[in-house]
Amino acid sequence: MTEGNGSQGKARPMSDKAYETLLEAVVSCELVPGAWIKASELSESLGLGRTPTMQALQRLEAAGFARPVKRKGWQVAPVTLQSVHDILEAFELTAPGLVTLVVRNATDEQIATLGQLVTAWAPGRPPSETMPDLKAAPIRYLAHICGNPMMTEMALPLATHVERVLNFGLLQDNFLDSAYVRWRNVFLEAAAARDEKRAREAVLKVIHVGGAEVNRILQGAQSIRSVPLHIERAS
Repeated sequence: MTEGNGSQGKARPMSDKAYETLLEAVVSCELVPGAWIKASELSESLGLGRTPTMQALQRLEAAGFARPVKRKGWQVAPVTLQSVHDILEAFELTAPGLVTLVVRNATDEQIATLGQLVTAWAPGRPPSETMPDLKAAPIRYLAHICGNPMMTEMALPLATHVERVLNFGLLQDNFLDSAYVRWRNVFLEAAAARDEKRAREAVLKVIHVGGAEVNRILQGAQSIRSVPLHIERAS
């Protein structure tokens, strides 16, 4: 895709800025699932024109994070138990291959950074020691350091969705199952030791335990039940 000239060439960076700002707010759940966005208010808060703001919202819709609703504006896509299941199931199928590439291609420094991001993101027990850093983005970082540009491009959208649903869970409660921390540490140790088999096995355990924890948390989350699962789309 080539960049246009004149006003189009200038508008693209502005829409990119708006999109990146919105995406991070959605993934970190600063804009919570089900929240409403008015394009006019968003344009003013971002200090951008209506055109780049609308372009950013349309990109957010294309990525599955927002939807236009007739006479209401834009809604941040709700998180449902079914969407959590679908996202984590897709990640369970993708993660072993991604981890294999990271073990083969990432530098020692990158793997150490991954460990820091993962630990800051979901510290585990006891919950009072450290608050989760919902902007750490460890799964997106995992995709970035795999060393295969095609895999990175394919995995990044899924990684972003995974981080959002887990962030939403972490906002409601901590991961209380001690197996999460145990398997997380096994994964990080195996990655540092360049043990592909052990790293793949451990990351699947992390996904299983983490998924069970998110489901436990979201089963009791009022926001899951208060957002309609089917809404009328704008024509």
